[in-house]
Amino acid sequence: MLNKLNLITKITLWALFAVSIVVAALIFVGGDGTPLEVGGESLWQPKFTDALIYWIYVLIGLVLFITLGLSLLQFVQSFIANPKKGVKSLCIIVAFVAVFVVSWFVGTGDEIAIVGYEGTDNQGFWAQFTDMCIYSIYILAAGTVLALLGSILYSKIK
Repeated sequence: MLNKLNLITKITLWALFAVSIVVAALIFVGGDGTPLEVGGESLWQPKFTDALIYWIYVLIGLVLFITLGLSLLQFVQSFIANPKKGVKSLCIIVAFVAVFVVSWFVGTGDEIAIVGYEGTDNQGFWAQFTDMCIYSIYILAAGTVLALLGSILYSKIK
């Protein structure tokens, strides 16, 4: 059973890699698309830019689905095997949710000034969502650095 699972995983990874190579090749050798007019300047855009963006969406979706699914499966298994350990895992999940909630409320929905952009997607929900992502990255990066320094100090003291 494990050999079949490894084979399926290898085939899937190679297929994703092959599609990624094809899409990347289309970007570089697929020709010119229509030029974009931004701020009075004509900018070059590859013909298959949309295909690349959609492929990135698919890859991000797969990563999120697999990561969240396996995390949930591991959480359920650890909770059944050892409820104390499961509660610790639940506390970590609650801490991550708290980071996102706090960074959501720190962000604002004010309009973001983007040169050459005249749409409405740079204000309101999307502006606040962007702020949430940025602040979450700041908080998680600071937590990573603090954990690294703490582990170094702990190993030196011990």
